[in-house]
Amino acid sequence: MSALLLVPVLGYVLLCLGVYLWGAGALPADRQPGEQIPTRLLRAQYLASEGIRNADGIRLNPLTMPLYLFRERSPASNDLLLPMHAGRVLLQRSERPADNLRRIAADLAAAIYVSRAWSVDEQVAVVLNEGYFGRNAHGLPAAAEAWYGQPLEMLRPEESLALLVLARSPSFYDPLCRPARFNHRFRILSSRLDITDKAAALARARERLRPVACSGPSVPAAFTPFQFPHAIA
Repeated sequence: MSALLLVPVLGYVLLCLGVYLWGAGALPADRQPGEQIPTRLLRAQYLASEGIRNADGIRLNPLTMPLYLFRERSPASNDLLLPMHAGRVLLQRSERPADNLRRIAADLAAAIYVSRAWSVDEQVAVVLNEGYFGRNAHGLPAAAEAWYGQPLEMLRPEESLALLVLARSPSFYDPLCRPARFNHRFRILSSRLDITDKAAALARARERLRPVACSGPSVPAAFTPFQFPHAIA
């Protein structure tokens, strides 16, 4: 009887380790976090915008990752978003990105790696310094110039918050081409940051946006970017 009970346990362990090792083989050689740590404002805005309450982050491993993926909604659920997002940005450094099923395994392996090897500040820094914000801009400094024509340090708090809306998906939340989606998401983030006058904040966020012509097919309304478990659009 004991031997029969060990079979599914052993199978679970081997499956988790196998998926992790398969995905880890696709991680880039450069796994160092960025040296430019975000300001306290940007860090607070990012963590609040993603609903991340655990300031110390989480430490994943191949055996606990499925539990975070499939657990019921709880106050800690959104804590998985930071390593998942940082892991995906890390994978952008790969010269030969994985595809199909291995890409899924690589996503999980990257999240496990960054959760254990990088601090929360380092994970946030990689997301903000290397993530894609649309208009061919990688990283917040480039995004500030692309969207507002301003250096990052000259942005209003409302404008940096607007760029964090784009961190989810620049095309889906484009403030000029998809204004309703952008406005809705901006108001959600404003609530998380306890901004009382959301209309005024939204107006300030949109006031200095650089205009650009909208082109390309519309994003399907049912699509929700970065739809990790329990993510809130």
